[in-house]
Amino acid sequence: MASVLLQIVCKPLPNVEENKVIASLKESAEHWRTAGAEVKIYSVSVGEIGKLLFTARWKSYTEYGETMDRLTRGESVQNLMGKILKSGNVEWVRGTLARELPV
Repeated sequence: MASVLLQIVCKPLPNVEENKVIASLKESAEHWRTAGAEVKIYSVSVGEIGKLLFTARWKSYTEYGETMDRLTRGESVQNLMGKILKSGNVEWVRGTLARELPV
């Protein structure tokens, strides 16, 4: 089975306390974990220094779909991400959904 990875790159906004940024990401991480994703948050140290990576991983595309079904039953993913962006703590840079190649 090919795993699936969602990666969201965000940038903390100037003059925002780090603990507020982390609190926003932690809330999102709990939401995704409850729905079935394995979530990790990384601080970029080479390349786009200062940016943060929010990653969610699944063992298969089926598990990804099941998580998305759970997420969209209640508060939608768009509403959740909108809430985080409207908090004024981070700026969305980009998002990627990737499927593992079986090599």
